[in-house]
Amino acid sequence: MDVSIIIVNWNTRVLLDRCLRSIEAGLDGLAAQVLVVDNGSADGSAELVATEFAQVELLRNPENVGFARANNQAYGRVQGRYVLLLNPDTELRSGAVKQMVRFLDADPRRAGATAVLRNPDGTLQRYHKRLPRWASVLWSETVLRNALPNNQWVREFYMLDEPFDVVTEIEQPPAACLMLRRSVVDPEALFDERFPIFYNDVDLCRRLRDAGHRLFLLPEAEVMHHGGAGGVGTLPDQGVADSLIGLIRYYRKHEGLFSAVVLWLILTINSLLVLIGGLVKVLGGRRSLQWWGLELAKRVRLALGHEAFHYPKDMNADLTSCAVVCRH
Repeated sequence: MDVSIIIVNWNTRVLLDRCLRSIEAGLDGLAAQVLVVDNGSADGSAELVATEFAQVELLRNPENVGFARANNQAYGRVQGRYVLLLNPDTELRSGAVKQMVRFLDADPRRAGATAVLRNPDGTLQRYHKRLPRWASVLWSETVLRNALPNNQWVREFYMLDEPFDVVTEIEQPPAACLMLRRSVVDPEALFDERFPIFYNDVDLCRRLRDAGHRLFLLPEAEVMHHGGAGGVGTLPDQGVADSLIGLIRYYRKHEGLFSAVVLWLILTINSLLVLIGGLVKVLGGRRSLQWWGLELAKRVRLALGHEAFHYPKDMNADLTSCAVVCRH
């Protein structure tokens, strides 16, 4: 088996259908195992897979168990030499998967590969980043960005000056499309489930980099990505607070408790500045009081570390018991 493709879905039936129909062209003859984990969708996603895609292994969770846990469920069943993480809001271009497999086969020192992501209109997406560093965090996640929006640290973090027209080493490729050599990944689990929605892929990339592994963007492989259409937008404040809580947790794990506390203080002070500035805008008639109330709720959640997403309480800790498996 050349590659195992893992797709985690939550209420994106139409996009999932397009994604699955694009896989054959992306494989271009490769032998592949396709696994779809449906996280308790209410839009008929699981039924679509069961009836229209007999070759797909479907794992059905009765509730949304999060991105990290769902991927780990599927990972326990993979058979391929490579594992491809793929979002349901993507469509593979012809030969995309085959190109990545060939690239990794050519050099065993290459740990993983990602594709160029494009918008439906063909323009380039900038989802490939460097790993978080103090400068990039301060200039991208605080009011400093408003003072100097096109600063060099943000440009470096988002790799805005990279044309991505040649093979490029990427510290933090997105899990929207990421192929990994199975031998470099923990055999027990892909993701640390302390990052249920956000920063699980960043943590994975950091662990791989700390172990001396390198990841690359392959310009010959292209994927269309309907960015932001995968369900995160349904979270309160589009998941902004959850994402920043994940960032603090990432710092706690990789930079230590002191760094995490410092980051929390910085983000809390930043929240106060945002709220004060927002109140001035409300008094000046440029913002509504309702907007300010929503901003206050978001900032309080962030300060308290209260994520909107929580693992279902009645879910057994044993991953294999969290899904009803349908094999076709």
